[in-house]
Amino acid sequence: MINLIFFTILGLALFGSFIFIALQGSPKSLPDSSAVQAVTEIINLEGSSFANARRLLDDTDYQALCSNPDLRRLALRLRNDRRQLALMWISSLQNDLIRLWRFRRFLIQRGVPSSMSEELRTLQALLLSLVLLSFIRLSIRAAGPFALPRATRQAGQLVDSMSAGAALVLGRTPAAGWAEIERSWVKSAA
Repeated sequence: MINLIFFTILGLALFGSFIFIALQGSPKSLPDSSAVQAVTEIINLEGSSFANARRLLDDTDYQALCSNPDLRRLALRLRNDRRQLALMWISSLQNDLIRLWRFRRFLIQRGVPSSMSEELRTLQALLLSLVLLSFIRLSIRAAGPFALPRATRQAGQLVDSMSAGAALVLGRTPAAGWAEIERSWVKSAA
């Protein structure tokens, strides 16, 4: 009963936080599609490039294995493997968020204009996103990869939102200078 109450509260908190980010975290203007493409080429985003999150968090094959008593050990192994993969994916998403924030800071340090309120909103979105991913990670550790599949699948949208913010800043520079920015970024990241 305590687990049910805990996960209900956790689910409501995550849902409210995702709604908050969705309403607050979106940029005032949309970035140019070429800037979004350039950001994805400049920065290697491992977590957001993972395409099978839905399959990873789907429990139908686990339930099918559990229904056969002879395959329960295999089901437990599948659950543990999926837990490890989900934890690695969430960790990659956290690294992507930090990498995007560092890239944004790199652009600001190179003289790209940005207001203080925009930077504070970005920092707020970053911190809230990292906290949410940490809660998702905790729930995966505690209850397995199938506990909050919808919230976990939507975690990738946090990186997409941060990526759009970085693209918005990159879009303030001339496109002719993006190759130089990429070279400088690779050099500074090494």
